[in-house]
Amino acid sequence: MAIRKRKLKKKDKWFVDIRWEDKRIRETVDGSKKEAMDREKQIIAELVAGTWNFCKKDMTFDELVEEYLPHAEATKAPNTFYTDRCRIQGHLLEHFKGKRINQITRKMLDQYKKKRIDEGASPNTVNHELTNLSHMFKMAIRWEYIDKNIVTSEDKLKFQVKSQRFLSEDELERLSEAAEGSHIHPLIMTAMHTGMRKAELFNLKWTDVDFDSHRITIQPKSDWSPKNYKFRHVPITPALYEILQKHREEVLRLDIQCEYIFTYCGRQLKSNIKKSLARVVKGAGLETAGDRKVTLHVLRHSFCSHLVMAGVPLRDVQELMGHQSYETTLQYAHLSPGHSSQQVNKLPFAKGFGKSWAQIGHRDVLSIDKLKRKEPRKGATSQGS
Repeated sequence: MAIRKRKLKKKDKWFVDIRWEDKRIRETVDGSKKEAMDREKQIIAELVAGTWNFCKKDMTFDELVEEYLPHAEATKAPNTFYTDRCRIQGHLLEHFKGKRINQITRKMLDQYKKKRIDEGASPNTVNHELTNLSHMFKMAIRWEYIDKNIVTSEDKLKFQVKSQRFLSEDELERLSEAAEGSHIHPLIMTAMHTGMRKAELFNLKWTDVDFDSHRITIQPKSDWSPKNYKFRHVPITPALYEILQKHREEVLRLDIQCEYIFTYCGRQLKSNIKKSLARVVKGAGLETAGDRKVTLHVLRHSFCSHLVMAGVPLRDVQELMGHQSYETTLQYAHLSPGHSSQQVNKLPFAKGFGKSWAQIGHRDVLSIDKLKRKEPRKGATSQGS
C-alpha cells in the first residue's frame, strides 16, 4: 500500500496504490494528501468487508492511458509502440479525455469515427486506432477495471483495398543491372531473393548466414527482435550465394570491421536509403512504373508473388515470408492478370464444345435471316380482317 504524489503540468495529484491478495488497485485523487489517505482507508474498508467491486472501478480514460502505455512499451516492439503511442496520445486521448471507461458507449465510438473522417483521416487509419482502443479495453478487462469490451463488436469502416504492386521478371532484371556498383546492390539482391522485411535486412549479421548449408537465419539480437519474435530460416538461392560471397570478399579486402552485412562507410546501414534506392530505381526506368514507388517492401511482395505464380504451395510461402497468419499470405498471393488468364484457359471447354463460337454465331445469324424472309402460309389472313 502506498500514497504517492503525481506531478502534473497544471497541479499535483495524489496516487493511491493498493495490492490486495493477487489484485492491484490504483486510483488518482484530486485534493490533498489527507484526502488521499482517507480514500485509501475507505478502499481498504470496502476490501475487508468484501464490497469493493473490482470490475466497476471508475477509472478515467486518462488513467487507463497512463497505465497502458508502460505495459505496451514493455511488451511491444519499439516501432510498434511508437506508432501506437502516437495514435493513443494524439487522437484517442484527445477525444475520450476525462470520460470513465465504463461509461464509453457505442455512440461515442461512432462520433469518434465521424470526427476523424471529417479531419481527413483515412478509413484504414481510423480502423487501426479502433484496434488500439480495443486492445486497451482488453487489458482493462484483464486488470479487472471493466467487465466487457464494447469495441470488439464495433463495425470497422469499409475502404477500397489497393492492389499491391509487384515487379515483373523483366523489371527485376533491370533493377538488378541498375544496382550494380552501388553500395546497396547486395541489399537489393538479398531483398529480391529472400523477401526479408526491411528491419530484418538492416539487422542481418554475418553470423546469421550459413554458407555451408546455404541458409540465412533470422533471429533476435540483443537490441532488436524480428516481428512476432520468431526465428525463421530462409534458403539462399545460387545467384544470391554468389553475390554474398563476392560481397564478403570485398568486405575482407577493405578490412571493414563491422558485424553487420550491409554497411556504408564501415558502419551499419540504417533505414534511410531512400535517395540511394531512388537513384537505382531511376536508372532502371521504374520510377514512374505503376501507381506505387519501388521500395524494399515492393521487393518483398515481388518475392512472394513470383513464388505463388511458380506454383509454390501457400503454406510454404507463409513459412518463407514469416507470416503469422495464413490470411496474410493470401493477401500477398494475388496473381498477375496474365497468369490468371492462363489458369482460366485450362478449363476443358475453354475453346468451346467441338465447334468454334464463330461457326455457331454464323449459323444463328443465317437462321434469323431465314425467318425474316419466310413468306406467310397460303390462306393466312392478317389480324382484324
